[in-house]
Amino acid sequence: MENKFNELGLHKEILNAILEQDFTAPSQIQEKAIPLILEGKDLVGLSQTGTGKTLAFVAPVLQEMEDDNYVQAIVLCPTRELAQQILVEVKKYAKYLPYVKPVAVFGGADMQRQIYSLKRGANFVIGTPGRLLDHINRRTIKLGGVRFAILDEADEMLNMGFRDDIEEILSNTPKERQTTMFSATMSKEIMALTKKFMNSPIELKVGDQNATISTIKQTYFITPKDKKKRALHALLKELPKGKTLVFCNTKVMVDGIQVYLRKMGYDAMALHGDMPQSVRRRVLQEYRDSEGGIMITTDIAARGIDVQDILHVINFDLPQNKEYYVHRVGRTGRAGKTGFAWTLLNTKDQIRDLKQIEKNTKSTIALGNLSLDGINEIPEPRQEKPKGHNLNVKKREQRHIGSRNFNATEEGYRPTVRSRFTKTNGIQIGEDKKYSKNNRFDENGPKIQGRSRVVMAGSSKKGTKTQTVRTIHKSKKQNNRPQNDYQN
Repeated sequence: MENKFNELGLHKEILNAILEQDFTAPSQIQEKAIPLILEGKDLVGLSQTGTGKTLAFVAPVLQEMEDDNYVQAIVLCPTRELAQQILVEVKKYAKYLPYVKPVAVFGGADMQRQIYSLKRGANFVIGTPGRLLDHINRRTIKLGGVRFAILDEADEMLNMGFRDDIEEILSNTPKERQTTMFSATMSKEIMALTKKFMNSPIELKVGDQNATISTIKQTYFITPKDKKKRALHALLKELPKGKTLVFCNTKVMVDGIQVYLRKMGYDAMALHGDMPQSVRRRVLQEYRDSEGGIMITTDIAARGIDVQDILHVINFDLPQNKEYYVHRVGRTGRAGKTGFAWTLLNTKDQIRDLKQIEKNTKSTIALGNLSLDGINEIPEPRQEKPKGHNLNVKKREQRHIGSRNFNATEEGYRPTVRSRFTKTNGIQIGEDKKYSKNNRFDENGPKIQGRSRVVMAGSSKKGTKTQTVRTIHKSKKQNNRPQNDYQN
């Protein structure tokens, strides 16, 4: 079969690596961008997600790299997962270029290992802005020889507050470098950045901005908020088996949905930013290796995470940023394959927002019916009673002792009772000899029965002894009354 990548001017070594990935025809963004980058042009590429932007900038940069150990190319991206994914792609296409030594640097990973890898002669560096800037400040990486600077998902990096870091990093590179930006969307802030750091950039727009891929069938359901988990369970039961991504807006919700689905018998995984990097890497790899796995995640997986053969994307929550709908849905239907996107809505505002997304993306999002018959809600687990001081026990004891002593006192008299959990340090309080069950009065007035836990002093070796004994307590009100009021 003829490989149409031959027409793009790529060298044999790179073409062989591409052919091994079963790619025989370039996508639109690859077909238009690769020749321009090979010509040395600065480029702003606008293309919807899932169209092969990574290969579009990796292949021509690899071809122009020299056999040397200084840093020649840098790629900036918003997340650790995307940095790792680009590293994998660079290694694939540089398979027959042994002098290319790519390294990924990002937060959450061991700094010393990254420094060691950089010192071994890394010449293609992929990283998140914060960690790359950290290496610059530590002087463990020098960008004086950079010839190629690529910003992937540039709008997302700005949304995450990386503008100052990006500007400082680019300021540390030579002005003669070739700069390329790729993104699914492009904001005015990005355009301002291009004017400052790019040399007469060519704007390359492929497809409609914010448009979702035509091979994705999109459906939404209306369900009460308190039944969304049941609706998710009902939906998963009806869907054809295949890799599924479930998007939530918060990390707490991700964990909650994972617990719920596991109770319902699903082998569900979770991925969010609070997880250690080693755990995130393991979860992502397990999900890639699974045949029909379910992963619940935040928008950390919405941009640039390349997992093959995702069949279903479920929006358990409608994204707060409408642009993220495009990125979430774009995780399926990649490379021309069919995909499905499902969204659960529970308010009129969400329905209105989805209709606006439908209009902006020029797509069709159909209303579906979802039956909850036979889907029972899991009862909430009973909470264990707290140990130690229990106010309910105290109240019951007070009511018991109060009612027991109330008849023996003057009408309207309300006793003061000490809890049996009260700790009294010092001398043990013994039984009052004048107290009797039949006679609750003595010369000083009525006595109120109660209990105290008394701490007995002991030696330092034996520790402290605790003993519960009967005590006799006077009411505070009793002490304020004349003794004559209590005489028989």
